[in-house]
Amino acid sequence: MKDDVQRLENLEERLENVTDEINREVEAIEGVKHYVAGKKEFGWIRGELTELALQDFVGAVFGAMFFAFTMEVWNAAAIMSIGNTFLVFLLSFSVGYLLVYLSRRRRFISSRVYRTSFLRAIEIYVMSLFASAMFVFLFSLAPDAGIAFREMVVISLPAVISAATADLLFY
Repeated sequence: MKDDVQRLENLEERLENVTDEINREVEAIEGVKHYVAGKKEFGWIRGELTELALQDFVGAVFGAMFFAFTMEVWNAAAIMSIGNTFLVFLLSFSVGYLLVYLSRRRRFISSRVYRTSFLRAIEIYVMSLFASAMFVFLFSLAPDAGIAFREMVVISLPAVISAATADLLFY
């Protein structure tokens, strides 16, 4: 019985030490809030190009460039219906939103940043569509506008994943 009491006291002391360590880490993270406050976020709403938007664009280009020249993407886009295109659109936007929203790092940085996940997802998706459109139109990959739009939507899926990853890494 005495051994059990001693073991519980030792566990309680270790738990207090871990709690103190977590509190120190939270204080260090609080210092990160000042860095985040200095970054301009959502400048695209006012028509400004921000560093965050450029980071998302570079991430989207990195994801899109490998899929823009793939014959399977061209074939899939050529045979997709409007319904399928809309579902791929929803899937890629949802994946981008969930990657941003479920990021534990954002929750630790700031509750304001965490609450604006939907706007970040919109920015990521717009940059991904722009990167996809750039490849499709720059290299004239589609024979008509309908197929070009479907190619953009299909290519935007990996572009969104890449842009969201870049957003989470560099934010």
